[in-house]
Amino acid sequence: MRPMILLVDVAASSRADWRSFLENQSYQIHLAGDGETALRLCLRLQPDLIMLHDTLPEIDGFELCRRLKQSPLNQLTPIILIRASSDTGDISHGRQAGAAEVWGTCTSLEEGLSRVQLLLQLNKYIDEQAKSVVLSLARSIEARDCFNGGHSHRMVSYAVQLGDALGLQEQDLQEIKIACLLHDIGKVAVPDNILLKAGPLDTEEMEIVRQHPVIGERICAPLKSLRGILPVIRHHHERMDGSGYPDGLIGEEIPMKARILQIADVYDALITDRPYRMALSPEEALQILDHEVTQGWLDGRLVKKFSALRRSGELRASGRSMLVSYYGLSPSATSTAFS
Repeated sequence: MRPMILLVDVAASSRADWRSFLENQSYQIHLAGDGETALRLCLRLQPDLIMLHDTLPEIDGFELCRRLKQSPLNQLTPIILIRASSDTGDISHGRQAGAAEVWGTCTSLEEGLSRVQLLLQLNKYIDEQAKSVVLSLARSIEARDCFNGGHSHRMVSYAVQLGDALGLQEQDLQEIKIACLLHDIGKVAVPDNILLKAGPLDTEEMEIVRQHPVIGERICAPLKSLRGILPVIRHHHERMDGSGYPDGLIGEEIPMKARILQIADVYDALITDRPYRMALSPEEALQILDHEVTQGWLDGRLVKKFSALRRSGELRASGRSMLVSYYGLSPSATSTAFS
């Protein structure tokens, strides 16, 4: 996919030159002629780089930098602030506002291109390194609980095979894989005394647990490489009847990949041991998935396909481990719900 650059400028004489030159270098170029348009396009397009000419009459370039950086989606997006002239004070001011670089007038378009290319390469490297850190964080969260090891990797096996059977493309399957590994990363904000609690959770504790999809989305939002899975992370606890969280989505409002992940998540939760009950058999687990369809929680079409794959022996998972409740219910509540 070609890198996307947003040019923010008020029809300066150089804008057409920049646009034509960068398009000839195989970049996708979008234009914004005012601050509000720039803010809106940044949220919608999520560009790889922003070139901000400090020529907007209604807003100072430094202030627009600050506003652009307020969104988690833009926190790692490099911004080049271009001023008619720049001195050491402008550079310092620009860095404080969030600009990656502050330029005066470039001597040539070629000089500007080399700096754009360097920033894009650097940002891609930072994104990949940050993604590795996020994945390591997710593994450490799973390792906090001795009953949770291997859960995400088994989910990958189930969810990807179901997605493949549904005819999803390779890019979608890769996003499902990453989403499985990161779906519970927001539990980093859940204290151990709640996450590992052996007894029932009270109302306040349950509310803390229910925040983890939103927190997980916020953690992953700045990374360009994880943008595609943000809806899966946020909505993996929604239910088809609208009784889930955090947004109470109904039916097909819930992203398909989130619905696939839910089934893999619940199934693996049922067929592994827990401190308060032994693992259920695969057939018992499939019966409970069917029951949750009748309750209005899971997608019936996807559960039917999953069950057919499982019963035909086409679904596989390696390893054996244990994990905490899928729904974040207390042990007693989960035991009742799944018995």
